[in-house]
Amino acid sequence: MKLYLLIIFACILVISAIVTLVSGLSFLYVLGFTALAVVLVILVDALVATASRLLPAKCANHEKKIYTVSAKEKKFYEKLKIRKWKDKVPEIGHFTGFRKNKIADPKSVEYLDRFLLEACYGELGHFLSLFLGFAILLFFPLTGIWFAVSIPVAIVNLLLNLPSLFILRYNSYKLEILRKSNLKKQQRAQQAA
Repeated sequence: MKLYLLIIFACILVISAIVTLVSGLSFLYVLGFTALAVVLVILVDALVATASRLLPAKCANHEKKIYTVSAKEKKFYEKLKIRKWKDKVPEIGHFTGFRKNKIADPKSVEYLDRFLLEACYGELGHFLSLFLGFAILLFFPLTGIWFAVSIPVAIVNLLLNLPSLFILRYNSYKLEILRKSNLKKQQRAQQAA
């Protein structure tokens, strides 16, 4: 979480400095507006996460095609060396009562189903936030400083949501394999009994 906060604060300063240099406006004025834009984007992301989490479970069914991760997509994530950096991205599942940074019960199909459901809700929220972060453009006129600050803030929001989306999809691929393996073991145990 510290890394994300550091990135956000650094981006606020860089965006403010560039807009100040280009516009000639006061740095403190631009800094204040940039901070306001960041707060608005965070609020939009929170609203998107809350709204997506309120959808019925059938909207976040891991068996739906949109949540299915292909082997080719998994290779893309491996080329990004996701294993090396995925644990540095904050996981805020504690807000929904289900943490997704560690598998607590890898042998339970019911637990894995819940994990996949939560991961799908997370995917949906992060995917929507990629685009709805640009909604901050609706709060301000599309001219001058407003535009010069809002666009970079929305782009940073997009770039900060992408890693979380990638991690959720990368982990979902492995969870599906684990779930299928557990189902087969359960079926064999039932047949043997």
